[in-house]
Amino acid sequence: MKQKRRFLYLLSLGHLLTDLNQGLLPIFLAVYKEQFMLSYTAASLVAFISNFSSSVIQPLFGFWSDRRESRWMLPTGCFLAALGMAIAGWAPNYLTLLFAVFLSGLGIASYHPEASKTAHHLSGEHQASSMAIFSVGGNLGFGLGPLVAAFLLSHGGTKSSPLLLFPTGLLAAYLWYSLPSLGKTVTNVSPPSPGSVYRKADGLHGRGTKALMLLLIIVILRSWLHAGMTFYIPFYFTNYLGGDPVFSSNLLGIFLVAGALGTLVGGHLADRWGPRRLILLSMAFMIPLVFLLPHVRPPWLYPLVAVSGFVLISSFSPSIVLAQNLMPGHVGIASGLMIGFAVGTGGLGLTILGAIADTVGVPQTLSLMSVLPVAALILGLFLPDVRRALSA
Repeated sequence: MKQKRRFLYLLSLGHLLTDLNQGLLPIFLAVYKEQFMLSYTAASLVAFISNFSSSVIQPLFGFWSDRRESRWMLPTGCFLAALGMAIAGWAPNYLTLLFAVFLSGLGIASYHPEASKTAHHLSGEHQASSMAIFSVGGNLGFGLGPLVAAFLLSHGGTKSSPLLLFPTGLLAAYLWYSLPSLGKTVTNVSPPSPGSVYRKADGLHGRGTKALMLLLIIVILRSWLHAGMTFYIPFYFTNYLGGDPVFSSNLLGIFLVAGALGTLVGGHLADRWGPRRLILLSMAFMIPLVFLLPHVRPPWLYPLVAVSGFVLISSFSPSIVLAQNLMPGHVGIASGLMIGFAVGTGGLGLTILGAIADTVGVPQTLSLMSVLPVAALILGLFLPDVRRALSA
């Protein structure tokens, strides 16, 4: 048991250092824009390349992971994520920058499905709480990214980005050294008992694919909501409430840290209540929380933002677990779809929300965003209760 938990924490740490590079890019991108005198279109292409290589193509790595022994992707993916950002900091031209960002994205995309699949196999009967331990590392890494970027920029600018290779390189080396022991631990883990909270979806008689598509749409809607709140909460606080930009950053930090805490709590609750129920409760509570956002002023805005981040991200690990149980023979693909493809579409949703904000304004856009959890809640009612379907 201690060995399994140790490897879960190791995978979570790798998740943190891998996703840290995604959190760095938005801050560094403003510097790259000035450095290479990029247009907004050219700068947006950098973000698109990063999103495509790190998120959209994750299911392909999941497919590879399901077909072949691929634990080598754990240290390799983690290291490539940092190597790409290190090269980007020294890129002499725009094309090299695009290549470096693409390379970093490939590392991120390759790490997630294999790591999530390994966490699934290590979880035993506590899949959601184990997946939460793995997931919280990524949430913290993404949230810490802007802070690390600010530190690097104040200590040498983007050219100090190779410093990322030191912690990541050490962890990648330790991951590589641990692969034989990790393989033995995964092999020796006994399958869940017949009374386990989570059991495979083989008995759903063909409904697994339809349920997975429903779940995929729900996670996409949640990703749109998360991206919209991440972007528009600071913008609304600064431009409409006249708040200090420093405090707007703190507000975003509260939202992201509360989300990391929600990941852990949501995983434990899903082990007791089931992932479907947790997803439904999360979306139901988000409806009034999002609707209230443009109607609340400081100091009440701070706890509202914290509760919103906590509730929204509490469904993160349960959705991964449900997908893995709906695709028991393709855990890598399921992980890639939930963590990569679905979450990666947040950028598309943000573009749509941006067009709405240009038309009706940010406060009205925040109110309209409450439609997203409504739609997700309605779709969630049609998700199967895997435990009930298989115990009948």
